[in-house]
Amino acid sequence: MLKQTYTAMSNSKNINKAIEAFQQHYNQRLGNTRIEVETFSSNKQCCFIHSGKLKKGNGPRILHHGKMTKDVIILTHGLSDSPFYMEAVGKRFFAAGLNVMLPLLPAHGLKQADKALEDLQLDRKWRDEIDAAVQIAGQLGKRISIGGFSTGGTLSYNKILRDPAMIKGGLFLFSAAIDIGLIREASRFSFVQSITRMTDGEIKGIGRNPYKYPKFPSFGAYELSQVIRENRKLSKNNKISQPVFAAHSVHDTSAKLQGIISLLEYSVTKGLAFIIAENVKHSELPLEADIPLNTRQSEGPKTAPRANPRFEDMMQSCLGFFKKEVSPKM
Repeated sequence: MLKQTYTAMSNSKNINKAIEAFQQHYNQRLGNTRIEVETFSSNKQCCFIHSGKLKKGNGPRILHHGKMTKDVIILTHGLSDSPFYMEAVGKRFFAAGLNVMLPLLPAHGLKQADKALEDLQLDRKWRDEIDAAVQIAGQLGKRISIGGFSTGGTLSYNKILRDPAMIKGGLFLFSAAIDIGLIREASRFSFVQSITRMTDGEIKGIGRNPYKYPKFPSFGAYELSQVIRENRKLSKNNKISQPVFAAHSVHDTSAKLQGIISLLEYSVTKGLAFIIAENVKHSELPLEADIPLNTRQSEGPKTAPRANPRFEDMMQSCLGFFKKEVSPKM
């Protein structure tokens, strides 16, 4: 694949406008950015946003076919990680003919993360990020699907609950944080913000895992709990009409499987669960390959994140669901 600096594609006004809007959006947050391109074949490309404030490989990206496609999907990463975690899933949707957007949530992917993760408005900024992604995605595809990993799944569900008419496609969840017992309990206490900020200490951006913060930010988890609480309120006596695919591991100790079961049972009209019995950890479910650790760094877990052994089966099920429940509708 050829790596090069991005230049506008004169034959695709929509793609040019979408990529320009994508870069301008991150310029506002990260200062001056640059775009690097990987060309796959013909006009098929992946456009990466780079910034001096971001860790290498942690930036947002768009995979496009050189034209507006019938379908586009937005796939958002989880708390403390980066778009890299959704890249393998995104490439499968891309190979199926969709344009794909992988946004970067505020306070993520940064070399210096501590102050950004203490933002009292973080949950609102995450919602705003999804709103901006949906607006840009309208120039990439005629019908928008949405989904993500962990927190990304929570925010995607939140977007459908807030603006159902904007999402004409489906909802695709991977280890989605629909219900987390610890966060549910913590969110009952008014002083939880000060507690988490004190117990977190300094959150360093760079650690052994190049695509994830070395320490889980408790304050960020509290902000996630605010989105979960809003989802509960908005979903009360309300079933969404968008088809829902949810992949989850029974060994996930971070995002409870019961949350997914309850979602499919009470809050959707049509859905499919892909349940993994193997010992797949929460953060490993969206991975097609192991993540090599940077052993020169001292911060973070010493065990490398492993690939999901059922990744291939999971994506075959996912794309089969998309083709049957979403694609025939247009």
